[in-house]
Amino acid sequence: MWFALLIVLLATLVAVLLWRSNQARSRLERQREERRARTDQMLARVLLGEERAERHTIGGGPVTEVLQPPAPPSGSTTRAGAVTQQPVDVDILLEGEPTSVAERARQQLGRPTTLSGVGAESTAARAEGQSGAAPLSLLEGRIEVPLDALVVAWFSARGYRMKPAPESAQPIRLLMTHCDDSDRSYAFFFDRGRLHAQRAAELLQKARSHGVKRLLVAAEHGADASVDSARLRDVLVLDWISLDREIRKLDFGIAAKLIAIARTRRGVLGLA
Repeated sequence: MWFALLIVLLATLVAVLLWRSNQARSRLERQREERRARTDQMLARVLLGEERAERHTIGGGPVTEVLQPPAPPSGSTTRAGAVTQQPVDVDILLEGEPTSVAERARQQLGRPTTLSGVGAESTAARAEGQSGAAPLSLLEGRIEVPLDALVVAWFSARGYRMKPAPESAQPIRLLMTHCDDSDRSYAFFFDRGRLHAQRAAELLQKARSHGVKRLLVAAEHGADASVDSARLRDVLVLDWISLDREIRKLDFGIAAKLIAIARTRRGVLGLA
């Protein structure tokens, strides 16, 4: 009898634990769906606003005007355009935002990146007590956006101008120069796999041969441990995790605008 009662109690306890576990899982899934829906709504409003205003770029003219460089001199074999563009104008990006949100975002975007090693994150930190919607997460929200385009859009919003790299610099895609500080320059490369030390060293050397002393790599699967051990301090690697950390520091609406630009404006970003 006592044995049967014990079995019943254990079965009841297991059932309660399973029920609570399912409840918690359902609650997390519901919260995830709500975040995803909120993100989609924000992106839709951003894109709809651009279409109504007939904007081809954020802070620039139509794509044909921005991306069409002057004809190269006869005999030239490079593809680098003479015109340098800043695809994302921070003033227009922050237009319509509350003053406190815009000022906080301007400070966050204006801080320089600290290069203390491969994969070093920005010195910008999320303000304590930040109000508004929960931060937009690239990982939790499962947002479909190209990594390379989002990295370029984020750097452009931070004051970087983009210029196509010459053929001799390939596979480096862009040369990025900060508007106010030419020392904060990068050569940009997109790695669809995992960055290795030898590859990073070769690209850094190629960047320096073109007058750029730092290398920025958007790597889909991050960097191999050998990259960090090689002490390549002038190589900055951004993968989904590190970029998500940076995007989460921004107000939800501003982050959504950047994602909308990255999803729909590859040509303007110089990545077409």
